[in-house]
Amino acid sequence: MTEKQLRQVQSQLPDGTQILRLYRAFEGDYRVIAKTPGDNFEKRYTIKFENDYPRIQLMP
Repeated sequence: MTEKQLRQVQSQLPDGTQILRLYRAFEGDYRVIAKTPGDNFEKRYTIKFENDYPRIQLMP
């Protein structure tokens, strides 16, 4: 994942969200673990690419 794509992912998250981890999953997609200010828990997102643009999706 490029720096540009990482900035695009960050722009889709709520303001102030801190990305804790970003990794390539065994299934082949990218995963983001992030924490929003004021929350005591982490949220997990998966990244799907549409052409070269990454779209995040909240994982259950």
